[in-house]
Amino acid sequence: MSYREMANDLTTRVKQALERRDDLLKMYQASRDKLRTSRAENEHLLDMILKAYPEMGDDASSCSSSDEGLSDSPGANGHGANGHGGVPALRNGKRGAADSPAQSALNSPAHMTKRRRRPGKRDDRSDPKHVEPLQRDAEGRIVFPITVGRGQDQIEIHSLGRVVWASESYHTSRYIWTPGFRSTRLCPSIKTGDPGCVYTSEILEGPDDAPVFQVTAEDMPDQPFRAGSSSGAWKQILDTLTAKGVNVKTHASGPQMYGLSHLGVTKAIQELENAEKCNKYIRQQWIEAPADGAKPSGTDTPATTAAAAADDDGGDDDDGGGGDDDPASAGE
Repeated sequence: MSYREMANDLTTRVKQALERRDDLLKMYQASRDKLRTSRAENEHLLDMILKAYPEMGDDASSCSSSDEGLSDSPGANGHGANGHGGVPALRNGKRGAADSPAQSALNSPAHMTKRRRRPGKRDDRSDPKHVEPLQRDAEGRIVFPITVGRGQDQIEIHSLGRVVWASESYHTSRYIWTPGFRSTRLCPSIKTGDPGCVYTSEILEGPDDAPVFQVTAEDMPDQPFRAGSSSGAWKQILDTLTAKGVNVKTHASGPQMYGLSHLGVTKAIQELENAEKCNKYIRQQWIEAPADGAKPSGTDTPATTAAAAADDDGGDDDDGGGGDDDPASAGE
């Protein structure tokens, strides 16, 4: 073999090696993206388990000393001591005894998620909740847009929609899903990464007597994201942004992203026509702040058609995964 032939052969091999390297880099990046998504989904599922057993809230903040070293000590990747998506290893090979299904779930990896629930967060929704009335005009009609939240979490609500009470898919014990509801908020653009992209969140009347949740970016009007829950719609967007390397939350409450978890909005929706016919509601009392902004007197004032509202802090829980707030849930 001549030197020229050897040089050509070597050049071909180097070119093939470089192509193989590029393929491996693409596979590596794709695997990292899948792993990141899997971790987010894992955290979401663990939250859903805790949500399914609200009585676990007290236990999660008072774990035994044998579990303390496992719960909140992130490994190098920030997802648990053993670096496997937030599921820490057992200590001494034991989980501890369980007296009920809820405690069994607590002693599983579910309770070891780094996102702890506040004790008794929604144990009793019969307590009156403080709520500031929304701005109304001289005839008592709500003034739109309704602005809730601040900074990056600011949301403008342009329509409350209408109540569909005949189908239980359109309400739960905590929310009414009103077709025609529409809100907007800022979030990074999927196309450019611009943090000032406007996303429109809507509730639509879907097939099979169930709502459809749709979120549309202003720079992608022909590519809306749809799901059977508000969290499901927003999760698609956050997962896509995360896969592109944009620094956003890996999980967010759908009702919070829509603006539905704001107590004033919840109360206003529950006061819409036919809201009182939604039979899955837990009735809620309110302590409404005076219009002049003075401190409420402390008298319990029942809302005439109010039902259960979100948590006092605006609600960081969501409606995904077939939980209490998922329209796809067959029966609470």
